[in-house]
Amino acid sequence: MRKQARKQRGFSRKARLGALTLACALALGCAAWGCAPAASTAPTDGGDEGAAEAPAVEPSDGYSDQLASASGYPTEGRFVDGVTALPDFYQNSEKNAANAEANQPERYTDRNGFTVQPVPADARGFNATYLNAENRGCTSCHTMENAIMSLPTYHRLIFFGYPTEQTFANCIACHSETYQGTNYLGEAVHSTHMGSAMFESQGGNCFSCHYNDVKTSTLKRWDDAKYNLYQGFTDVTAEEAQASVSYDQTTITPAENRFFKTVKDEPAEWLVDDANVDPSIYENWTVSIDGDCENPVTMTLPEMVEQFGTVKQVMKMDCTINGVGQATIMQSEVEGIPLSKVIEFAKPKAGANIVSPIGSDGYDYAQMPIDWVVDNDAILVTKMDGEVLPNTQGYPCMVWVYNTSGGNFVKRISNLTFMTQPEDALMSQVYLGEFADDCTGEVYSKPNSAVLNYPTGVVLTGDEASPVHLEGFADAFNEPIKKIEFSFDHGATWQTLDTPNNDSKYWTYWRLDFTPPEPGSYLLNIRTTSIAPDGTDHVCQYDTQFMFTVE
Repeated sequence: MRKQARKQRGFSRKARLGALTLACALALGCAAWGCAPAASTAPTDGGDEGAAEAPAVEPSDGYSDQLASASGYPTEGRFVDGVTALPDFYQNSEKNAANAEANQPERYTDRNGFTVQPVPADARGFNATYLNAENRGCTSCHTMENAIMSLPTYHRLIFFGYPTEQTFANCIACHSETYQGTNYLGEAVHSTHMGSAMFESQGGNCFSCHYNDVKTSTLKRWDDAKYNLYQGFTDVTAEEAQASVSYDQTTITPAENRFFKTVKDEPAEWLVDDANVDPSIYENWTVSIDGDCENPVTMTLPEMVEQFGTVKQVMKMDCTINGVGQATIMQSEVEGIPLSKVIEFAKPKAGANIVSPIGSDGYDYAQMPIDWVVDNDAILVTKMDGEVLPNTQGYPCMVWVYNTSGGNFVKRISNLTFMTQPEDALMSQVYLGEFADDCTGEVYSKPNSAVLNYPTGVVLTGDEASPVHLEGFADAFNEPIKKIEFSFDHGATWQTLDTPNNDSKYWTYWRLDFTPPEPGSYLLNIRTTSIAPDGTDHVCQYDTQFMFTVE
């Protein structure tokens, strides 16, 4: 069992990061192997002619001791002269089995209580020996949450409610060139790791985080490549799998599975205790309706409810940064003040075309066209699933908008400000999940999908293993989902779940039951297709990949 310190503190499981694959070691040269140069034969005392010379050191290939201890194989003379000893000495099945036994994949219990085995077992220990798989990728050393909290400067935090493991995929959108104007993620990760005493002391190197794709001569992100490199999966064709799949768009996220994202205030100002909601905050909270409007006014939330009334709506929140296979998403029944009524009362001035919900923490990056807010039934939420809006979800109020990402769902609204912007800038701060992956230049995670009821790598036993029951989502913000495809043979064959008459206002919540034919590790690929505004199919550039082991 892996030491719990890995998940609790967030650092290396064991100091094997420096064990490179054979190809990497050859590329880096003898220094990577720790090969010592031959001892010098120069005088040892700086030139005394009478000094004894140091004896020359016989070169070694590193395996002589192993050969010497192996019964039946000569350790001297030509190798070719010893071939008669090979049948007894070099037995491939025993060699492979011994290596596989010595390199059994490690397991650990994650923070949600699930047993996880991130790397599949294989018949010769290839994954550990030649891929060094257990020591590569972000989460082989730390959780993403621990990494962010360990940064020397403040960074907003996201915690999943669903047990999906958070990965670097949740970092790509915000740190892409399309968002920040520079490839900041690569710059930050490379500089902080290569300058880290801890990373270097554990033998960290480029291949701890990357895979060298010789076909394209590129260094890929290890976590993008790993599941297609691992050996030991049991492949099952779609016809053989006979998985049972279904979906709906009405499933509500349980309260314990809602994700949490911090506001920008000082932590001392954060409201994080949902068991202790102070009603006076709601009663005295004011919202200023101002800017380019004829009827500016400041009202308390109770006054707004009395003036404008409330509506109930089932709505999804899909976070702007929700990466491939991640769980920064939820769906709830929310109740609140319809912003269309507020806009009607405020009477925007001629030419005013933007309403900007501004948070009490100063968040003002969610300017939306007035028509977009009205057409997509935006509300100022004060209740969630019949209860007062929880502290962790933005109490006392928060904007929600159909067909729009969580980047526009501003918490703790203090202002609704009307503005006039050039027509070509109207949608510049309406976030629809269209951030590009700097590695490919393509939209990263739209459409998207993930397994929500287990972390990848989960080990299932007993009733959970037969059948394996998986639940997850598919979503594309403002684009309806056309179909979801599932493969248990690395994408060779697919089982299709069509989703006709899909409504982009809600997520698509799918369920899959699969009976594994035998114990072992399996890989589920999920490919999602949505319908773009121009009517064409929009397929995510990356499959969601989910590994599980059954016993």
